[in-house]
Amino acid sequence: MRKCIKLGILILMSLSVYFIYKNTNNKNIKVLNIGDRLSQGTNSYGIKEYGFIDYYKEYLEQKNKNIVNASQYSKRDITITELLAKIKDTPELKKEIIEANEIFLTLGYNDLVYKINLEENLNRKKLENIVEETIKEYDELLNEIRKYHKRRIICIGYYKTNKKDNNLNIGIKKLNFYLETQEDIIYIDTYRKISNKEKYFSNPNSYYLNNLGYQKIFQEIIYQTKKA
Repeated sequence: MRKCIKLGILILMSLSVYFIYKNTNNKNIKVLNIGDRLSQGTNSYGIKEYGFIDYYKEYLEQKNKNIVNASQYSKRDITITELLAKIKDTPELKKEIIEANEIFLTLGYNDLVYKINLEENLNRKKLENIVEETIKEYDELLNEIRKYHKRRIICIGYYKTNKKDNNLNIGIKKLNFYLETQEDIIYIDTYRKISNKEKYFSNPNSYYLNNLGYQKIFQEIIYQTKKA
């Protein structure tokens, strides 16, 4: 009889530990946020402030979720090829990718800027080659991430630059189209959504957004992830 009672107590204790663990684990969401200054929340004056990931964290906390935000791999001048090499060479980053519930990527702008600025006598054909090369690199990056991550990848597109550089804007638009047509990611359109320069930019000559701009990206993330 005593053995049965002890066995029953042991089973109840085991179940209690399991359900406590499960409940706690369900509340924790690990987010891997990788990108350039846009992912860091840099404002129109070049100062790191309140970005879309901060709004997202606030949103999850209101739903009693605990967000574990791994953003240490973001840096202002990161390129697609740099991140790809880092994933291949860094076991800690592979581990972060495996454990992440969601991955945010904000990449490609720096690649386009660097390649366009390095090209002498840029013409339409050279621009197309630059865009194709950048898209190929992004494709390689997504394939590498998919080796370790089977959950959501959320790719933030780029909005039209304030700079008077039509070649860069053409490149941005083509890169966005590539991301928008990928079936295995959630694409966040900023090109169409962030067009009001007076509203979303405190400094009209800066590429980076104000708080309203980052809030707009966050709102689009919520809208698109609920649809997916």
